[in-house]
Amino acid sequence: MTLNTKNDILAGVDIESIVKKSLRASLPKGVDLQAEAYVAEPKHYNQVSELVSQKTKQAHSELYKIAVDAMNKTSAELDTAVRADANSNHSQFRSLKLDETYNLNSVWLHELYFANCFDPNSEIYMDSMAYLRLQRDFGTFDDWQKDFIACATSVGEGWAVCGYNIFLRKYVNTVISHHSGDVMLGLYPIVVVDMWSHSYYRDYLSDKKSYIIAQMKEINWNVVEDRLRKSESIAEVLK
Repeated sequence: MTLNTKNDILAGVDIESIVKKSLRASLPKGVDLQAEAYVAEPKHYNQVSELVSQKTKQAHSELYKIAVDAMNKTSAELDTAVRADANSNHSQFRSLKLDETYNLNSVWLHELYFANCFDPNSEIYMDSMAYLRLQRDFGTFDDWQKDFIACATSVGEGWAVCGYNIFLRKYVNTVISHHSGDVMLGLYPIVVVDMWSHSYYRDYLSDKKSYIIAQMKEINWNVVEDRLRKSESIAEVLK
């Protein structure tokens, strides 16, 4: 006799529906499940750089996984949050929505950063779209670099970001405080660098400028180029 595997036993069974029905039955009267819940799995990124220590790389990975777990937990709790009790002073729903933005941004910013940095073979060509667009919108490519470095050194705990702004219709550099503060509306990120103190202090102490220069030496311009082409498509649609 052949034993069924777990997958065989559960084939065709709508587990999510069963779980939601079970939860719904246990909820107080007037509380219902929403269709907000989502679940993410942490991705693996090779931080091959020699410009930051292994301990720093490990800290990056651990904090990223914490953010993914927090995002999943927030999503699940939002599914049963009482909308009728929501208010701007104090409510479970308000707190969860703030946590949602904070943790979603943390996950996405980490993933964008991991993908566009840590390339020891970093190269950018003067005829590439990335070079030409940044030159166009900042005067020279060198001016873009100086402006990006200025953003990175001026942010506290947070992120330096270059992206296409759909309202300004050009590429800009900006800062994000923590994960969800000072976020510029209408921005599609193409370059993201982690400027939280855990990302540089162990290796560079308070010398943020040396850290950001090291990071920019290892930008994966192939990844940036792909993002830039997507931003160009967005710009075309919004014309």
